[in-house]
Amino acid sequence: MPKIAALILAIGLCLPAGSALADPSSTASGVDYVTEKIICDCGCSNLTIKNCTCGKADQVRAEVAARLDRGETPQQVLKSYVDEYGEQILAAPTREGFNLVGWLLPFGAVFLAGTGLIIALRRWARVPWSEAPLLAPLESGTASSPPDPSFLKRVQEELDEAER
Repeated sequence: MPKIAALILAIGLCLPAGSALADPSSTASGVDYVTEKIICDCGCSNLTIKNCTCGKADQVRAEVAARLDRGETPQQVLKSYVDEYGEQILAAPTREGFNLVGWLLPFGAVFLAGTGLIIALRRWARVPWSEAPLLAPLESGTASSPPDPSFLKRVQEELDEAER
């Protein structure tokens, strides 16, 4: 089972994101390619430039379209924004260097939690019910020894006091 999960994780990391499959050769798709990867820093929301409706997002979309019309590639435009504002402008961290931890850590945590749960469930399932400490007197069919008479006397005295 762990081998299958590791294989699925490796295949998932090798596949490109859905937006990377689109051919950003035309200006319209190039603008979409760039603007869906950049976060709008207008302060009104945490949306990408493509989805934000503020005036700043409109300006950035127009600037990206103009740069693409001048002959820059979408990757060059995106790189220039990252160079100017830093990687925090990106909607998702890059899949290289230390940022790879941000991609792998959630999957690793889910994998480890699932593995731990499976191990715990298997161990709990192995305990025979006859050995369970709370059920042993019920299953044995023998009555337990009678309580100490002094204990019964104290209980009766306390019950009598409570009734008064």
